[in-house]
Amino acid sequence: MIYLDNGATTFPKPEAVYQAVDHFARTSGANAGRGAYKTAREATAMMGRVKNMLLSLIDAREQAEVAFTPSVTIALNMVINGVGLSRGDVVYVSPYEHNAVLRPLHLLQKRVGIKVRELPLADDLSIDLGAVEGSFKENPPKLVCITAISNVTGYVLPAREIFLLAKEHGAFTLLDGAQAVGLLKIRFARTMADVITFAGHKTLYSPFGIAGMYIKNGVDLQEFIVGGNGIKSENPEMPQYMPAKLESASMDSVAIAGLEASLEWLKTVEPWQQEAALTEYLLEKLPLIPDITIYKAPKGASQAGVISFNIKGFRANEVAAILDYKYDIAVRAGHHCAGLIHKHLNNKEYDGTVRISIGMFNTRKDIDALISSLKTVDRRVLKNIDNEILRGNC
Repeated sequence: MIYLDNGATTFPKPEAVYQAVDHFARTSGANAGRGAYKTAREATAMMGRVKNMLLSLIDAREQAEVAFTPSVTIALNMVINGVGLSRGDVVYVSPYEHNAVLRPLHLLQKRVGIKVRELPLADDLSIDLGAVEGSFKENPPKLVCITAISNVTGYVLPAREIFLLAKEHGAFTLLDGAQAVGLLKIRFARTMADVITFAGHKTLYSPFGIAGMYIKNGVDLQEFIVGGNGIKSENPEMPQYMPAKLESASMDSVAIAGLEASLEWLKTVEPWQQEAALTEYLLEKLPLIPDITIYKAPKGASQAGVISFNIKGFRANEVAAILDYKYDIAVRAGHHCAGLIHKHLNNKEYDGTVRISIGMFNTRKDIDALISSLKTVDRRVLKNIDNEILRGNC
């Protein structure tokens, strides 16, 4: 299989990650913070090491603290519901946001009565910072949510510039780093974010089951998910200090062991340079495909290794199904849990886009195989593919 769906989850993982997960699960798979015996102490110590490594990764030591969650979706829900939004509060999102941001906000619209507004785009679909400034002055924000990188076009959004404008109005700033932490060279203080969320299984190259958030020192969030965490269990209240008040339930210590290994591995590689070189090569080759429409970052903006496209005469999922069935190439088709931006991309006739997302283990040979396959995409192949597969869009 040629795997080009790294925007969903990076695959494969570094060999050291597989080894660490297997070793920890077999020898030390205890519940961190829940016992005084040796393996429990080891698990607790490991969690502390990994948090320090995460802080070092984005230059956040003495500036932030880390809270672990089972997924970045849970982390985003916890932040959005922990800010303390009230009826009439204005929340801004970029049109590039993921449903892990949009759906919690939509629920709060219905239940609480907050107002959600999209940040304005320029004609080239870049964020129009001048118009953003005007929008903030007219309707001051309480919360601004920005994805660091679009999971549809690879656009690296100007989050710092947006957050600087938001801070003029005292807004809480949330950066969704699911597609970015481990890939971009992030300096926490420079982002102007109050919280940055991360997903272990994406650009951090660790297993499913571990994610979390960087929380700026001094920031306090209301509890959203509560339960056991081994601290004063006789008390029905969660601890009232950060980040312990956010860390309920058993942590996936096996996945955290994998994250520790991936963080060590990331010190030895340059993911951005690898992706940038392959993305440049891909963008040279894609225009050779007849009747193709390419969706990428606006001209002049930084381009991550995520590119979408469509081919005239095919629904997005039909192209992906053919690539899978005939050529064993894995790409993503549909709306990629980011429905707002597709209205601006004007791709309704295709039912979304075909997405190519590059990872550290892809090569030029993978790109060459993809381009060769796309040149011979044939509708006649569809009659051999199960209709359930063809109907399934994400």
